[in-house]
Amino acid sequence: MEKEAKAPKAKAGAKKPQSADIRAKYKEYVLENGAAPSSFFLFAKSLKLKEEDLYEFYNSFESIEKGIWYDFVSATIQAIESEKVYDEYSVREKLLAFYYTLIEELKRNRSYILWQMQAVRHPTTTPYFLKAFKSEFLSWANNLVIEGKDTDEIANRPFISDRYGEAMWVQTLFILNFWHKDESKGFEKTDAAIEKAVNLAFDLMGRGAVDSLLDLAKFIYRSKKEA
Repeated sequence: MEKEAKAPKAKAGAKKPQSADIRAKYKEYVLENGAAPSSFFLFAKSLKLKEEDLYEFYNSFESIEKGIWYDFVSATIQAIESEKVYDEYSVREKLLAFYYTLIEELKRNRSYILWQMQAVRHPTTTPYFLKAFKSEFLSWANNLVIEGKDTDEIANRPFISDRYGEAMWVQTLFILNFWHKDESKGFEKTDAAIEKAVNLAFDLMGRGAVDSLLDLAKFIYRSKKEA
């Protein structure tokens, strides 16, 4: 009796890319060509994908760029929070750890970041590619503010303290802009700028000169009303 012929095994298909693979390939393309791809079609072709398959992950180069920057902040937060000593840090030390770790993360991608930042004309406003980064940062920073109020490292001031997270974001933009222009050895000037910026922030957010100024303003206001 003849043996039944076995059906040939199907060839394993090519491994489908993941979002992280696409982001990595986008950075590689930019660094090799000095510009973003001229079309989604050409970028998909370089990935050996159909254009419609690429849309399953991203619908524009801008969305890829946002994802790249989100990776930077997400990796930074994961790195510092995984440290055993993190919970023992003061709020000031946690913010310092965030910035120092972020700069280390950015160093590994400096060439890409220099390309991206060259289009930034107003360093105090949030460019489109930092939108997801900002959202993740603010979520983390606002929790830091709450912790700081609980430990009395941050003064609870009506109307003002609700804006501390946004103030930290402006500080983050300052540090990003400073670092990408820093030509000092080992970016030592950036390290100094981070320390000074964070110290100033906590001098302003903590109890001190600002509270004295507010007390004086309240006193003058009440005195005028009572006169």
